[in-house]
Amino acid sequence: MPSSPRTLRLSVTDRCNLRCRYCMPAEGVPKIAHANLLTLERLADIAGWLSARVGIERIKLTGGEPLVRAGLESLITALRAIPGVREISLTTNGALLAKHAATLKAAGLARATVSLDSPDAERYRELTRGGRVEAVFAGIAAAVAAGLTPLKLNAVLQRSTWEFDVPLLLDFAASRGLELRFIELMHTGTDDRWYHAEFVPLPLVRRWLAGNAEVMPVATRACAPAVLTRVRWHGADVAVGWITPRSQPFCERCDRLRLDARGRLHRCLMDHCFLELAQLLDEEGPQAAGAALESYLNGKTAPRAMDRPDAMIMIGG
Repeated sequence: MPSSPRTLRLSVTDRCNLRCRYCMPAEGVPKIAHANLLTLERLADIAGWLSARVGIERIKLTGGEPLVRAGLESLITALRAIPGVREISLTTNGALLAKHAATLKAAGLARATVSLDSPDAERYRELTRGGRVEAVFAGIAAAVAAGLTPLKLNAVLQRSTWEFDVPLLLDFAASRGLELRFIELMHTGTDDRWYHAEFVPLPLVRRWLAGNAEVMPVATRACAPAVLTRVRWHGADVAVGWITPRSQPFCERCDRLRLDARGRLHRCLMDHCFLELAQLLDEEGPQAAGAALESYLNGKTAPRAMDRPDAMIMIGG
């Protein structure tokens, strides 16, 4: 049975300034009409209502790319005022982070997670279909300087390149005192042939790493999706987490809900059934919405397969 929800991943936009291969097709995806996107004030209100109903303790802002939406500072301030919420964090591709890190911290953001699948400039440009890794480096430096720490790097590994990327990522994290999260490729709206060719189970990567470095287990928070280790890499200790939704699912310890930018609640990334929470609150009121929420959450089960046709950007990362 999945854990009670304690973490809310709050998507503020479906827009992004990159086109990462595992997140959306090259041609992009149909954009949600601006009229159908909730205001940041409304998203904060719904997050507060959810927190009171189910006991949300941590909120992570996601997208798309959350930093393409103006006004995040006011949203963070509003979320920080919700009783019971202990931490507001952000996941970002980092390309715009240098400009915003200091103001986000001043508004109350606790920490940031940056997607960096490879620190090699050419590889990064290929993976993101045109991104500049130098902008991400600047964003990471600004975030660390602002105190958005511990800063974590998310890296989705691919079969054809992981032996090249993993040592570079370990070097990068070790030299800057950052944490790493290696993530298995998920089948969300990606080309079938590309996905099946590029999926690599992380236990294989971990066995390789254990043959090239000292890998030590670390106590993991009960509901955390990542299994934590400490890797001794070229004389430095690097905290490395392993997120394995396909080879070693962690559904039984999942404590997350997702609220997308239209106000639809998702109890699981791979669940095709969602709850029109904003619409319920507007049209039927808090009591009816509360009853629908309870029924929806009671129906949560582990997904039959870690696949769905929707691009990741449409759901909220």
